[in-house]
Amino acid sequence: MKYLVTIFMAMMLIAPAAWAQYGECDCPEGMMPYQQIWSTNSGTLLAGRASEAWCGTPVMPGVPGNQENAESWDGATLGTQWKVWGMTVDAAGAGMVASNIDAYGNGWVDYVTNYEGGQFWLDGSHFGDGTTDFTGDITYYNVSTRITLIGGVQTGATSNITFNGIFNECDCCYLEFVIANAMRVWDGYTGDPPANYPPFICGDNGELFDACCITASISCYVGTEETSWGGIKTLHK
Repeated sequence: MKYLVTIFMAMMLIAPAAWAQYGECDCPEGMMPYQQIWSTNSGTLLAGRASEAWCGTPVMPGVPGNQENAESWDGATLGTQWKVWGMTVDAAGAGMVASNIDAYGNGWVDYVTNYEGGQFWLDGSHFGDGTTDFTGDITYYNVSTRITLIGGVQTGATSNITFNGIFNECDCCYLEFVIANAMRVWDGYTGDPPANYPPFICGDNGELFDACCITASISCYVGTEETSWGGIKTLHK
């Protein structure tokens, strides 16, 4: 969540026809079949909180090796409904792709950051019938951030984030997660961190965020040929 204040994680919904070549989907008992959507706007999904640990060198945002950790937040307890963790800033780090700043230090700067790895967990009683919880691997995680400056001082940021994941329990079921309006509430430059945020995965410094306006989508598709993990994963890179 490089310099993150507002997050939007865009969904890319794949038509069922695109999955037909990958075979019959044998989803585990308890998983919702086909496409299901949950949203904080409709009251069917909890908001969240997140941390990004400054694990790389130098110790600061956007450095290769920094890791994210996000969990649902019900107002009292973390991680009762969903978790996503272990996404690591790749070797390129955050890259500036555009800027427009005047002589007075007013304007904006755009950054793009790609992450590698990561896992997710979903509460089976909320995302299924309660028979089992669901887990999986993050296959793609990308952040595009616009930093706003006034007088050379950062005053805000807006980010677009896309992440996709494949379930361990069923490799023809696919997770897409969307978070909008995540506000940075603390960073390692401003004293002690507040309580009740996901811990830093590595190191002891970083940034903390509140996230609202979330949408999650699970899609499971049925085809006619042998399932191919590699083929399905390739679709979502």
